[in-house]
Amino acid sequence: MKLAKILMLASLCLALPACSVSTRSANFVVPPAPPRLVAPDSALLQKCAGPVDIGDKELTQARLEELWITDRQRLLTCVRRHLALRDFYADRDGGLSGKAK
Repeated sequence: MKLAKILMLASLCLALPACSVSTRSANFVVPPAPPRLVAPDSALLQKCAGPVDIGDKELTQARLEELWITDRQRLLTCVRRHLALRDFYADRDGGLSGKAK
């Protein structure tokens, strides 16, 4: 008889923790949604144009100046695109970490 009471009390003690899992907490915390990473504009990801091919013939001063201007334009376009891409990632990552510019 004593053994039966002890076993019943022991089984009750084992069942109580299992019941606690099914109860809801009053302080239920909802985790925040995962951050959404926005992709940069495809124009910022374009490959830079390389230098102008000057060929193997002699160049006149006027032709040389034209090619130099074209090279400078390509270089400036590339630099501006890379700076804009850098700024995009700095702004996006700063926003995700809570450190706005």
